[in-house]
Amino acid sequence: MGESNSRRSTPVSKVPIKKVKEADDKALPSLALVFGYIAIKELQRLEDRVRVLSRLGYGNQEIAIICETTPSTVAVMKSGLKKRKFRGTR
Repeated sequence: MGESNSRRSTPVSKVPIKKVKEADDKALPSLALVFGYIAIKELQRLEDRVRVLSRLGYGNQEIAIICETTPSTVAVMKSGLKKRKFRGTR
């Protein structure tokens, strides 16, 4: 029995990162992100969007993708929300 190397595919660990990222750009968004979009579609303020998504368990990166902002902005906003919560103001 002779083995043919012509049908062998490249192992996933050997695929260049650039190609994986290109494939991700063309792929459909994950279901979790779609649910996030649905959860905040009626909210206008970024602060409200971050609050809702954070309570639903989304991380900074996911919230940033859904709200079209940066993870740093989300982190700062969440910090401000925590400070207000401890002060008792809404």
